[in-house]
Amino acid sequence: MSQSVDIDDLREWLENVEAAETAQFLLGAIAHREGTSVSDLASWYGRSSDEITDWLDELERRPLPVSVAAREGVDFEALADASGLNRQTIVDWFGSLTTSDIDEAADVIRRYSQQNPGPLLGGTESRVFYLDYEVIADHGWSLDDENLFEKAGEADLDLEAYGRFLVKPGESILEAAEKRGRSWPYACRGGACSNCAVIVTQGDVAMPGQTVLTENQVTQFNARLACVGVPATSEVHLVYNVQHLDQFEDLQLPSPLTDAEPLQ
Repeated sequence: MSQSVDIDDLREWLENVEAAETAQFLLGAIAHREGTSVSDLASWYGRSSDEITDWLDELERRPLPVSVAAREGVDFEALADASGLNRQTIVDWFGSLTTSDIDEAADVIRRYSQQNPGPLLGGTESRVFYLDYEVIADHGWSLDDENLFEKAGEADLDLEAYGRFLVKPGESILEAAEKRGRSWPYACRGGACSNCAVIVTQGDVAMPGQTVLTENQVTQFNARLACVGVPATSEVHLVYNVQHLDQFEDLQLPSPLTDAEPLQ
């Protein structure tokens, strides 16, 4: 078992969980730390030695709050769907609770283990790096290029085509872009069309309230809507102006956007 998981922490977690499976998991870990063998634990709990070994191995490879959350009933998949996020982003977020006090972390897990806990939203500032899709097409680049943003940084592009800005808590990506002088496509501003669609190439963006993108567009293309999109990671790389791509074109609405003054 990882020595980073202190036995006192295991005991404190034990006081803050509700599910019998979680309590058994923690009790087994504590007993093993105190010298109980895997075979004895298997006998006590009516499980195979392989299952007990898997428990102990899990504490070496997975943050403890993630293990607890899974056993307490947090549905990572449903929470990802509700938030418009990738499952791994949700798992990583629960893993970050290792830096919180255990009673506070347990309260968070308890809240999200309840039915319909609501989406998970970012609550910290995030730096968004953006690139206009037209630049990719003009240069013969590809969305799949691993060094796409490095290429853009070396291409002497103007600020409308490539750059970065800060998104503050409570701001959508579109709001932040507009407040910082960018002129991006939009129409409904409520998550019901694809005019403001972006493709995320790094990081993740929560999307509460969107009603138009399909699961395939979200999971396979990493598409998000800037009007309701909220950064869920400290840094996000995205390509905007993708609304004319085949997979989004049928979802557009007439746009109220007028020509804006170019950025200086």
